[in-house]
Amino acid sequence: MKPLATRAELAAGLIAGIAGAILIDLFLFGAEMTHGTPLATVIAQTGRFIASAVMGPSAATNPAAPAIGIVLHFLVSIGWAYGYVYLVRSQPQLLSRPWISGAAFGLVVYIFMSLVTLAAGLYHRPGPTALFTALVAHVLFFGIPVALIVSRRLSQAPARA
Repeated sequence: MKPLATRAELAAGLIAGIAGAILIDLFLFGAEMTHGTPLATVIAQTGRFIASAVMGPSAATNPAAPAIGIVLHFLVSIGWAYGYVYLVRSQPQLLSRPWISGAAFGLVVYIFMSLVTLAAGLYHRPGPTALFTALVAHVLFFGIPVALIVSRRLSQAPARA
């Protein structure tokens, strides 16, 4: 019987998800800070926005919302990375071209997360600059790093029986 996931796959998904979350945050926080917003404010606003997708309007006044949102962000990022690992299990050729598959994966993540914000009633149509920033963030700072990490870690892992 085939295991649900090997240790190498679990490790690859976890590491890729955490790295992707950190990289996309660094890029987006930096982009927001160029407008003069202090880092602490950017982190709090981001966490509150993410938490509001789950908590609803009460996130605006809940002092724990920013922390809840940041934790949710990491959990969702890890979930997406595990999704990529699962995809690689059925499409192993993705390991050989992580730059291309990662870029496509980042685009898929952006589209689906936009649908999540739409379903949560939080979607606002981005202007051209915000759209460009979001696409760069999801493709270059999430999708590609996740694919590169998964590819590197699983290409080095011993073959499964």
